[in-house]
Amino acid sequence: MSELAAVKSLRYRYVLGLAAIALLVTASFVTMHFIIDKQSDYAHLIFVAGGQNGQANRIAHFAGQMAFAQDEYEYEISRAQLGRAVNTMQRAHLLLLTGDADAGIPQVMTPDLEIIYFDNTVGLDLAINRFLGHARDIYSHRYGELRFNTSSYVYLINYGPHVLEPMLNSAVEAYEAFSRSAIGRIKRFETGLWICALLALFGEALFIYRPLESKVRATVLELETKNNELRRTIMDIAQAQTAMERQKDRAERANRAKTEFLSNMSHELRTPLNAIIGFSGSLKEGVYGPLANSRQEECLRDINVSGSHLLSLINDILDLSAAEAQQLHLSETDIDLDRVISETFRMVDGDVARKNIHLGANIAPNLPGMIADERRIKQILLNLLSNAVKFTSTGGRVTVEVLLLDGGGLRLAVADTGIGMDAEELEIALSRFGQVGQTMTRDHQGTGLGLPLAIELANTHGATTEVISAKGKGTRVNVDFPPARVSSRQAPRHRPLPRLTVV
Repeated sequence: MSELAAVKSLRYRYVLGLAAIALLVTASFVTMHFIIDKQSDYAHLIFVAGGQNGQANRIAHFAGQMAFAQDEYEYEISRAQLGRAVNTMQRAHLLLLTGDADAGIPQVMTPDLEIIYFDNTVGLDLAINRFLGHARDIYSHRYGELRFNTSSYVYLINYGPHVLEPMLNSAVEAYEAFSRSAIGRIKRFETGLWICALLALFGEALFIYRPLESKVRATVLELETKNNELRRTIMDIAQAQTAMERQKDRAERANRAKTEFLSNMSHELRTPLNAIIGFSGSLKEGVYGPLANSRQEECLRDINVSGSHLLSLINDILDLSAAEAQQLHLSETDIDLDRVISETFRMVDGDVARKNIHLGANIAPNLPGMIADERRIKQILLNLLSNAVKFTSTGGRVTVEVLLLDGGGLRLAVADTGIGMDAEELEIALSRFGQVGQTMTRDHQGTGLGLPLAIELANTHGATTEVISAKGKGTRVNVDFPPARVSSRQAPRHRPLPRLTVV
């Protein structure tokens, strides 16, 4: 059985047990009230039956007072009391025979009571009616008419109560026996309910508590096992974290050493390269005299180009390291993006013309100025433009867009219709020195630092960069600057270059 099925089974058994106990408790409550009500009814019944003896004696007593009355007043008082006593005894007799739910008198007629009441010769019903008949006869006599030898008087005084007493006592005993029997049956039923409740509790202990205890014990053991495993995992994580922190410290120390090395070596690297570039350029231009042949001119040109490329690579590495170490200091001014774009276009104009690429710009009207480091913004734009031109085929299109964002920021975007990249290639391109594919590396020489450096330079300005690329369709790079970088001054619009389309 699965764990879920076991839990459901326990739940069903628990609900069933609770329902059984609730039913038994309710039945016991109802039975107790029924017993109390029945005891009250039977007590009332026995009280009424037992009161018949007293009523018979009262009737005989009032009849005697009528016979011995000294005047009519005493006679009428006794006569009225006799009438009330007769009516009371008559009503009580009818209640005992027929019962009255409103009066709390149940109708009880057992075989013994039938014999006592309705025997043809000595039945209590006949005797009571005969006794009451004589009492009514005495009641009918007026003052002066009643005599001591009147038959009804003689019967009431000498025979009536003595004849009724044993019969009424037998009736009371029969009522008491019936009451004890009925209450006994109800009590036996209540005892059965008590036994059923004990059995229900035993069943709960056997079929609910024990499985639940076993389940809880198993769960506790499982939790302890998992807790121990969790402790071991936490210890492993703590050890791994300690090792990672040590590795992080070593990496940070190595990175600081690298940054310090690059910073210290920048002068040593740039000085000879500048000399090589300068002297090769002077020799190529004939400053120190004409060259002997075209082969020398070609070699000097290669020396100059290689030196310039190496210097550019060193500058990119130094800038990227400084940006990552947050040691790149910005010289912020209120710059004119229109002018920066125009100047950057001139820097790539040669490659654009050689590949017959359409280079355009979509610049929002009333473009405000921008608070930033102009040299770094130009470097961002130049890196993005150089990549776009480099990876766009002949006759393609490269577009620079500048627009205001809804939140008040400013977007600088470069889009091309070049070869594009898939997700895997894009991940490589975003890494340092990332070269996407062997064919691309051979056809498009580069350092692999252009895009990462542009992103780092944008980060130093608080900008976010988004690269969107599709294989065979082109690439778009969005650089979104925060509102704090937007100047309230509107930038002057410069005359665009021939290849610059301003919208």
